[in-house]
Amino acid sequence: MPLNLKYIPQESIDFERWDRCVSAHPKPQPYGFSWYLNWVSERWDGIVYGDYEAVMPIFPRRKNGLGFTTRPYGTQALGPFSSILLDAQATEDFVKFAMTKVRYGEFFLSPMVQIPEHWKSKKLANYVLPTHGCYEELAANYSSQTKRNLKKANQIKLAPGSWTTVQDALRLWKHSTQEKTNITDENLAGFEKVLEFCVYQKRAEVLSVFDEGNTLVAAQVWITYGARSTLLVNASSEYGKSIGAPTLLIDQMVHSKSGMDHILDFEGSSIPGLARFYSGFGAINEPFFFHVENQLPLWARWIKPKTTR
Repeated sequence: MPLNLKYIPQESIDFERWDRCVSAHPKPQPYGFSWYLNWVSERWDGIVYGDYEAVMPIFPRRKNGLGFTTRPYGTQALGPFSSILLDAQATEDFVKFAMTKVRYGEFFLSPMVQIPEHWKSKKLANYVLPTHGCYEELAANYSSQTKRNLKKANQIKLAPGSWTTVQDALRLWKHSTQEKTNITDENLAGFEKVLEFCVYQKRAEVLSVFDEGNTLVAAQVWITYGARSTLLVNASSEYGKSIGAPTLLIDQMVHSKSGMDHILDFEGSSIPGLARFYSGFGAINEPFFFHVENQLPLWARWIKPKTTR
C-alpha cells in the first residue's frame, strides 16, 4: 500500500521533529538537517510520512514556466531519512509524490536507502573510514602512496594554523580549484554561511598548515555531528599538493578520531584521482544514488537527462 505522505511548506515544518527523524541514523550525514538546509537553500519544502517518521526535502524551482527540483550546492545525499525501516516501495512513493509538485526531478538518495529493482539509478561514490581501531592499525592500512605522501609532508617544516577561518579555506579553494569546476561564487555564498554557522556552533573545525614563509598551503573544513565527521572543504595550493599537505591534514583527523566508534566521511568522488586519494587511507565506498524523473513536455525533454527507471 502506498505511503500516505504530506507536503509541508518550509515555514510550516516542525524543525525539531524533522531533525529528530534525520538524526535517527546512528551516524547521520549533515545534509538533511533543517539547520543545514536553511543556510544552503533559499527555499525548501518537506515531504513527510506520519508524525515525522520519515522525511525528504524537496527544492521547488521554476524555469521557463516549468517546475523542477534538484539538490542545492553544498549537499550530497538527501534521504529519504527515516526513524523506521523503509523498503524500496517507500522510496518510490516519496519520489512519485515529489513529482506531483514538479515536472523534472533530480533525486540524490542516501546510502543504505533501498532502491526499486526496475530503476536504473546511477551509483555515485562516497568514501568513508570507520575509526574504531587504534591509530597504528588505521595507519597500517594506508596505501604505499599515502604513506609516501605522509612521510614527505612530515619532512617539510609545516606549521599548523589555529587561526585559519572558513573564508581563508574557501579563498584557497577558489584560487587553486574553482576555475576547473562549474561552481560559481553564487553557489558558494550559502555554503560559506553554513560553514561559518557550524564553526560558530562548534560543529565544525578548520585544519590548516602553513609553509616556512607563512603561506597557507592546505586547509580543510570538517563538520562533526554525533559520530560522523564530514570533509566539506579540501583546499590546497599546487605546492601543498606536491609536498603531501592534504594527506597530513587527513592523517591528523584520523589520529584525533582513532579508537572511537566514529566515521570519517570524505564525501567521495567519482573522479578516479580523488577516489584513489581517499581510498588510500583505507576508506571504503559507501555509494549513494542519483535518480532522475523527467516528465517535461517533449519539446523540453531532450535537454535534460532521461528518466532512470
